[in-house]
Amino acid sequence: MDNKMFFFDLSFYVGVCIGVTSRIIMLNTDQKQYPSHPNILVTQLVLAFVASALGALLVPAIIERSYTSITFLSLAAEQFRQVRAIRRNTLQNIESSQLVKRGESLIEEIAKAYEVRNYMCIITSFFTVAIDTILREDFGMNNILSLVIAGATNLILAFLIKKLLTRKKVGDIADIVQVPISFVDTSILKVGDLKGITNIGLLEDRELYLQKAVGIEIIPKNKNYENASIIYNSGQRQAILYNIYSKLGRYGDIDEPQYTPIPRKFAERESILFAYIPLVGDAQDVINAVKNCPVIESTKGKNLALKNIKIGSIG
Repeated sequence: MDNKMFFFDLSFYVGVCIGVTSRIIMLNTDQKQYPSHPNILVTQLVLAFVASALGALLVPAIIERSYTSITFLSLAAEQFRQVRAIRRNTLQNIESSQLVKRGESLIEEIAKAYEVRNYMCIITSFFTVAIDTILREDFGMNNILSLVIAGATNLILAFLIKKLLTRKKVGDIADIVQVPISFVDTSILKVGDLKGITNIGLLEDRELYLQKAVGIEIIPKNKNYENASIIYNSGQRQAILYNIYSKLGRYGDIDEPQYTPIPRKFAERESILFAYIPLVGDAQDVINAVKNCPVIESTKGKNLALKNIKIGSIG
């Protein structure tokens, strides 16, 4: 009996380790998409431990027919929702002090990600202990071998969940190309074929744009209106600008709006155009920053009437 309890405890510890490891696997994605701080890292690891412990304890609760203990899951779910709300409120509170705003859509996406990935810890730790228990109790497998198989299986599951949760990027739904920048009517900024982006009044600012700015056009792939609706969404456009700024910096100060990119829609191609002055990097770095911006889930509108209609075929 003692030997059995030893391996059951060992199964619990392995389940917790696999659950925490699955969260660590996702931390790399978090850091790339949502630049964070060290205290957030510690918070996520502690929450991962709690969630993993809950998932690992589910198996003995089910075996002992202690179904009332499963109600702790509802408390855990409520706690994770609170974590989501706290993260959202924190980002909203500092939004006004940001030189470049994230936007409400990106903030909600970040908060949702912090909640969902805790559930991944519960899933992987639960299945680690469950598979180990089934292999030992029902199939009489060697205790160590069953732990190895259960651990390896759920590490694979963690990578599969990571792939499932990884968002599409703007580069998956649109082509990003560099376009020329010029001025018409003396001070009206023209990017590509679209003029009237904004009015740059000072001569030295116009010269700076012509020397250092990068003109970008984001064109929906496959002339697809669904892709066009995503990049046209104001929240997605703000997320793209934030992603560029977080990687390449902001030229100018907070009281210099002439250096703030203004993304405009070009109706003829349903594309988005803007001009950006990178603090570091070159045109290719700007293109890569746009490509790597995650597609925000809330921007995925479903316009069934336009689903099978190609851009340019109307009118």
